[in-house]
Amino acid sequence: MYLKDDPYESTDAVFGVKDSLIVRVETVDDADQAKQYGVEVGTALIKYDFVLVTEKAVADLRQEESGRALTAQGQSFRFFDGLPVPDVD
Repeated sequence: MYLKDDPYESTDAVFGVKDSLIVRVETVDDADQAKQYGVEVGTALIKYDFVLVTEKAVADLRQEESGRALTAQGQSFRFFDGLPVPDVD
């Protein structure tokens, strides 16, 4: 995650910064919210929705994306144990 307006927000050379990973630092602004989080009013607050996926969903997406990439390269392949292998038949 990257803080909005951080001077390094656009310089991650390894992964690249995606808009979905940029977060704004807000503050807890009312007593009810402070009580909900167990903090004092004025405490820094970052809101972010984490999405967890199943291993099967990851495997399905990996297979779909690798299949799409190999097809775009004109490769003939099939999947064996979830991995693309050359289809020589």
